[in-house]
Parts: sequence; C-alpha cells; structure tokens
Amino acid sequence: MTAAEFGEVRSRLIRDFAADQVRAGAWAAADAEDRAASQTDGLLPQGVRTPGMLLLTAQAADGTRIGHVWIALQHPDAGQDAWIYDIEIAPEQRGRGYGRALLAAAEREAVRHGARGMGLNVFGPNAVARGLYESAGYEITTMQLRKELAREELTGEGGPWGA
Repeated sequence: MTAAEFGEVRSRLIRDFAADQVRAGAWAAADAEDRAASQTDGLLPQGVRTPGMLLLTAQAADGTRIGHVWIALQHPDAGQDAWIYDIEIAPEQRGRGYGRALLAAAEREAVRHGARGMGLNVFGPNAVARGLYESAGYEITTMQLRKELAREELTGEGGPWGA
C-alpha cells in the first residue's frame, strides 16, 4: 500500500470502525470517530511504514484497486499469531471470490513473516464475513453477547428491581 492509498484507507477505517462500535453498543456516537482515530493512529503511528504492520492493497487483473488488508505481524495478546485488524473488498467487487483470495494472500504473507497463526475479530451481525472466515478454517475462540434492554424490562413490576 502506498502512502496516498493509506490516506484514503485510514479515513474509511476510522469511519467504519466508529460506526461498528456504535452499532455494537460499545461507544457513544458523539465521540466514536475521535476514539477510532486515536486507536488507529496509536496502532499505525508511522502509517504504512509502521514496524510490525503490513498494509496490502488488492488489485484485480486489470489493475483496479478492489480492497485492502491490515495485518499486525504479532498481536500483543496472541503470541506468535498475526492479527487482521481490517480486511475489506469494495462493495461493488464483493461476491467474486476476491475476499477469499485476499484472506489467503494475507495468510501467506503472515507465514512468510514468521506467524504461526492468524486471528481476527468480526462483529456478530456480519454473517457474510463470518461465513467466509469459518469456511476458510477460522474457529471461534471467544464470543461476546449483548442485548439492548428496554427501560420497562429494568423497572417492570414483579422484577428484582421493583417499580
């Protein structure tokens, strides 16, 4: 990935990560983009030249940019495993096998750099991505669940909180 490509990708990363966190109920919308920018910039302080990180661009045979992947060669919590922070195929290019090909390329690069395994996080509602990862041999290692509670459920008569 070039520095110019990174500038475009960084903007999307921040916007999409913030939106995902808000949808998941983890962050408030008011400060989500600031938090996403802070985390992204903390992990990539030197952009594409950040040591221990690989940022790769995927191209179709005709040279059209179709996606990217961001890999940490060693995740702080994963030992010898690499970690995919982000992988994305342009919406108009999805469904053509590019995601599977990019995932396989990311795995090859991680192995080439000494990784023994690869981890990633996927938001629960993203069934398409979950299907891809599971069909590529990824297994669930942890799972978080969440339920949005209506105020009535918390204060209803007969419940532990009373009315």
